[in-house]
Amino acid sequence: VDIARDLGFAPATVNRIIKTLSDRGYLFRTSQKFCICNFRLTRNVPMSEEYLSILNSLMNDITEEHQVSMEAVVATGFDFIWHSRTELPNATVTIRATNGFRRSIFELDAMSRLYLSRLDWEEVSYRFFTGGFFTSGVDMRTLKPEEARELIEAAAKDHFQCDFDGNHVGVRRFATIIEDSEGKPLHLLSMAEAATPVRDRDVHISEARRILSNARVVLQQQILKEADGKSGSIHPAATG
Repeated sequence: VDIARDLGFAPATVNRIIKTLSDRGYLFRTSQKFCICNFRLTRNVPMSEEYLSILNSLMNDITEEHQVSMEAVVATGFDFIWHSRTELPNATVTIRATNGFRRSIFELDAMSRLYLSRLDWEEVSYRFFTGGFFTSGVDMRTLKPEEARELIEAAAKDHFQCDFDGNHVGVRRFATIIEDSEGKPLHLLSMAEAATPVRDRDVHISEARRILSNARVVLQQQILKEADGKSGSIHPAATG
């Protein structure tokens, strides 16, 4: 009765919802007709609507100007999930990673190396099987733990990584990492294109670094702005 009143739903509708949740074990009903929650809602992407709007506009602008596919990817457990992406214009290679696509973090491509490099090796060893990492190239070779550690720790020196020669399906990625106001990984931002020959490899990589670096500055500024707004909202002086 309380739920129906608070939500403005018909009691019969609430009863059906409660029965379904109860039957599937998501909540328990006591003899006093109370409901006890047996699940927790969490967000894979703890980003504000304003942040997502800026992110989407930025991704679309880069795609239009530079003819690359842009991807926003989040980590959950042992996997990456593609939160959003733009279509690759005039594609000569198929990018299978569409919205909602999942892929193992054990594949040590540019994104995995960046994400794992933000953890110390002790935490990586605790959370992941260190003998399970493998390369992302055509050979997809299994790496020894010491090889994986060397690649991961080398990525900690920068906010940019790339796999210029492409993965096993011919997709080349350049990636940067976006961190929250506490310095923890929030999501990856990557540029994807066909791994075709280019006139000057170094120039191509430098341009990708510049594009992603500029995008990262915009996104990190928005994150800090929102963090300052939250802290300001609870500051005694801000209440007047």
